[in-house]
Amino acid sequence: MNIVDSVGTPFARACQDRLMSCIGKGISKHELRQEAIASGSTRKSSGLLHADTTIDNYARIATRYAKWMKETHPDCTRLKPAHKRKYDHDCIQSLIDRKLSPSTIKTYTAALAFLHNCTMNDIHSERPIVQPKDATRCRYYSEQVYQEQISKCEENRNENLAAILRLCRITGLRKDEARQIRPENFIWTKNGVVCHLTGANKAHHMHPDESNVHTKGGRERTIEILPRYEAELMDILSHTEAHTPICSHIPNDINIHGIRALYAAEMYQAFARPIADIPVHERTMENGKNLPSRYIDKAGHTWDRRALLRVSASLGHSRSNVVVHNYLWMLN
Repeated sequence: MNIVDSVGTPFARACQDRLMSCIGKGISKHELRQEAIASGSTRKSSGLLHADTTIDNYARIATRYAKWMKETHPDCTRLKPAHKRKYDHDCIQSLIDRKLSPSTIKTYTAALAFLHNCTMNDIHSERPIVQPKDATRCRYYSEQVYQEQISKCEENRNENLAAILRLCRITGLRKDEARQIRPENFIWTKNGVVCHLTGANKAHHMHPDESNVHTKGGRERTIEILPRYEAELMDILSHTEAHTPICSHIPNDINIHGIRALYAAEMYQAFARPIADIPVHERTMENGKNLPSRYIDKAGHTWDRRALLRVSASLGHSRSNVVVHNYLWMLN
């Protein structure tokens, strides 16, 4: 992190010090977030930065924020006065005026909210809303695209790339997780095979030889794998040496998020009950709240909340709306 070297101002130093003091790699985000909410915090955040990608993105945005401050308010040297004078709001407004995408503005606002230890609405409450129909990440991806990629790998005899595609399809792993995964992380249970990720809970191994896997937010999780893929998984593992990463190098052009969406859609279809079979008054616990089992999204589509939460747990999330909004678009 070199915000100070890039900008060279006291304000840049304040931004860098704030981020450096909040790095929490390997610490469970979920537990800290629950503690913060229980103590009355208005921010649904652990207060720490847990993932490398988040740390890098926030450092990049903080650098640009510090440069903007240097150009527009060079006399301001600390974060607290900048927020009090609404310079953070003005910075976001400048992005809106430049007509940047809603998702980009949301990312910048989240980073500034973290720097100033406030909510995103405290920074700017009239931001353009990110609409699902406008999202572009992986929306073009489909079963057909996946099968075409597999066929191309077979034609070119690129067995390593094919194994990466297949493993990510079977598990729905994030890119950083897939790089770390080893054969010992796959556990055969009485209910079938699962993939276990220790996260920050490095003392909990389901298998004596299991390797530790750093996860987003440090959350331990167990990934369900559909029975139809067990033979394919066995084939992949048979070509990998013990204690060796299966996908140590993943090309940047592989659409991991798109493959995760395929995994999520297939898992939801396997677990979901017909909506008509879900009693109207049935309730399901989600993050401490007793909610209707029939989940209705903003577009008016109805989903099985229990199936959504099951898929969410395997993906490494904890909310129904996240799964529907970011992964199940191909089922609409």
